[in-house]
Amino acid sequence: NYAAANAFLDALAHRRRADGLPGRSLAWGLWANSTGMTGGLTEADLRRIARGGIVAFEPDRGLALFDTAATLDEPVLLPLRLDTAAVRAQAATGGVPALL
Repeated sequence: NYAAANAFLDALAHRRRADGLPGRSLAWGLWANSTGMTGGLTEADLRRIARGGIVAFEPDRGLALFDTAATLDEPVLLPLRLDTAAVRAQAATGGVPALL
């Protein structure tokens, strides 16, 4: 499944770095495009995701995040757009998602 495949890619990036080889895995946040994996999201889904602090970004911002990721020396990165006010509101109720 998708989650298992991405966990493998994260582990592979870590392993390659440990072996002195290049490797990077990007766990992308939500893109604003309504194609691919986001194509099936409803407005209710998008509102639920936004309440969790994850905000969709436009392709130009995604490309800028990709360029930034290429300059960083980390094997696994999460390029995403966060609504920190929403995350703080969740933290106040003890409900911050495990991802964060």
